[in-house]
Amino acid sequence: MRFDESEPGDDRRRIERALADIKTYGTARQRATAELVEQTGINIYLGPAAKVGGSGSVYIDRLIGVNRAIARGGLSVRDAAGFVRLNIARETIDTGGQQGIEGTFVHEGKHALDFAQMISRFSTGDERKFFDPTAYQREYSAHLTAAFYLMRRGGAYAAEGVGLGILFEASGNVGVNRKGIRARLKHNYGLTPEQPGRRLSRLSFPSITPRGRGLWGLL
Repeated sequence: MRFDESEPGDDRRRIERALADIKTYGTARQRATAELVEQTGINIYLGPAAKVGGSGSVYIDRLIGVNRAIARGGLSVRDAAGFVRLNIARETIDTGGQQGIEGTFVHEGKHALDFAQMISRFSTGDERKFFDPTAYQREYSAHLTAAFYLMRRGGAYAAEGVGLGILFEASGNVGVNRKGIRARLKHNYGLTPEQPGRRLSRLSFPSITPRGRGLWGLL
């Protein structure tokens, strides 16, 4: 991962600790995603929530470059991760506690993986391998991933999930609140299965184009 040069050392250490904890306590898939963030060229940026867009967000860092790279073909997921920027809100670092940082990295890390997978599979030029999920699919998956992580961690982490509505507590037991996740997507994002939102490749302008398609296939 690459930190913006302006990020203080203390913030970097808290993020590094969060990724180490995810690798210790997360599922195999969550550990692999944390390693992807650590070991590739993903750019980590900290900024105010108003600029980041909530507790965190992910987008393509170099749109022209990524389309050219896709047109050349042969990108691995790790290669593709170098075009991804993962943004964390300053407020998450300052007031969210370690559970907030870890939960955000699990959630946004899933989005970062989605971007890297899309870029890599688009670079094959093989439509059968394309990966281009809708906004509903991406957010449901990321919320579900974060819910399972917070539940596994327990304690203050589980309480964080209950407060967000992605976990429920009943008779001393904590579980994943799939109904709560769907309600959160509807009310906070305006997303439902019937209104799934834009596909991942269409979030940016210019849009991300598979190898061999349109102008970018000629570069």
